[in-house]
Amino acid sequence: MVSLMLLPVLVYGLLLLWFTLKLETAQPSNPIRENEDRPFVSVIVAARNEEHTLPSLIDALQHQTYPETLFEIIIVNDRSTDGTALYLDEISEKIPQLKILTVTETPEGWAPKKWALNSAVLTASGDLILQTDADCRPCSNWISTMVSGFSDPETGFLSAPAPLTAHQTYLDALFEMESLAQDALSAGGMEAGIALSCTGRNMAFRKDVFNAVSGYSGFEHILSGDDDLLLQKVSTQGQWKLRFLSQNGAIVESDPPRTINQFIYQRLRFASKGIEYYTLSTGWGIRLILPLIFLTNLTVTASLIIFTETAKSVWLMPFIVKSFTDGLLIRTFYRRIERPWSLLTFLPLTLLHPLYVVLFGAAGPFLKPRWGKDEI
Repeated sequence: MVSLMLLPVLVYGLLLLWFTLKLETAQPSNPIRENEDRPFVSVIVAARNEEHTLPSLIDALQHQTYPETLFEIIIVNDRSTDGTALYLDEISEKIPQLKILTVTETPEGWAPKKWALNSAVLTASGDLILQTDADCRPCSNWISTMVSGFSDPETGFLSAPAPLTAHQTYLDALFEMESLAQDALSAGGMEAGIALSCTGRNMAFRKDVFNAVSGYSGFEHILSGDDDLLLQKVSTQGQWKLRFLSQNGAIVESDPPRTINQFIYQRLRFASKGIEYYTLSTGWGIRLILPLIFLTNLTVTASLIIFTETAKSVWLMPFIVKSFTDGLLIRTFYRRIERPWSLLTFLPLTLLHPLYVVLFGAAGPFLKPRWGKDEI
């Protein structure tokens, strides 16, 4: 019985060891030389009721090392009912590269955020589109590092680390590692040639690639998925290279969920697209790996329950295998992005992770996602 339950966990472990090896040997992008031509870049942001978070984002974008004459900032005020419009009006004259678009109504058949982002892409002057969220804080080298990731003309899509953290409490450290663990899996997958996921907090693509795949067409009605569903579309409808920049200079931070309820709604929103991966244009990798991840976590959860009832150490084997390979991948990723890895942070996550993956993975596809303050 134990050996049968251990089988999917061993397959999962081998997969993560492969991802870890690929991540370990990945070459970082080369910095842009002083005399090298630099492309014009459009940074796009969809903002709904973000008057309190936009100042931090704007400040971060104003302190980029990339020449300010070579990038524009397009912020779409998406039906905000707070002081977002007033704030944007106040700063518009002070920031020459800032463009403000206003959405007062979402067309029928479109998810609001996708319509806002689509409007920004259509307006963008840059050949490269960098996407982030209104509550994010890109590091000063963000634009320069992301642009360097497109040094290969065949690269069409980039993703990069997007930790959720406030750098204050132990709970912040847990949220940070939990979010970076997802990035580590995505990074290892991309290095192995498998497009798994990405986050709209930190991604980039060529405008002509977006147009070539007809943008969000085919899933424009789905409330979430402006990031990972676009990634899947790019990966299956062309020969462009996909990259994950596991580099410190590409990091974009944002605050973690403030309450357990926010965390639950966020994870349910992520899981709500589970069925869509099998009805839309997605790669074989994610179609096989998603069930493997769910089955592995279900197996680990069941084996831990059996262990508590029988006290037989053999039932800890699935948990040990998963924890070891998870830790190896995450620690390798932390080293690549030059962040300190903590065993004291990792250990409780190894116990919590299987349980909430099973719960959210099972419930997510059947529940309507909620956006907290951005609920529509």
